[in-house]
Amino acid sequence: MTKYLTIAILLTSFLAGNAYGEDEIYYCAETDGIGFDFDGKLKKYERSGFNTEKFKLKFDRTAKTLEIKGHTLSTANKKYPCTAPYAILDKTELLSCVADLYHFNFNSDNGRFVLAMISGHVVGDGDTIAVSYGKCDKF
Repeated sequence: MTKYLTIAILLTSFLAGNAYGEDEIYYCAETDGIGFDFDGKLKKYERSGFNTEKFKLKFDRTAKTLEIKGHTLSTANKKYPCTAPYAILDKTELLSCVADLYHFNFNSDNGRFVLAMISGHVVGDGDTIAVSYGKCDKF
């Protein structure tokens, strides 16, 4: 009975493949971040530091999309379509990914990233303007 169960589990995992299909999962950590918060009393943006965060990144290399989960500045559960702006220079690992006014630039070879939330001031007062950088490691 155990032999059949083992064979069934191996066969199921072989046929099912990776649960994420072509997706690559990364664990990311910011090194540092800075930006501007809107001060309602002064009616202007003030320079501000931010706490660094850790988050997960799901990258679909085939579709060139990524999802960021667990970061407060990212668009939750939104797919970021990516382009390879330097592909003409054979730098296909350098990706620029945008969802709404959130930008995530990512090097899929070494895991380095820059995350920017740049909607503040453009869409009205109150939204934070922020940029951070760090590194992602593949699971």
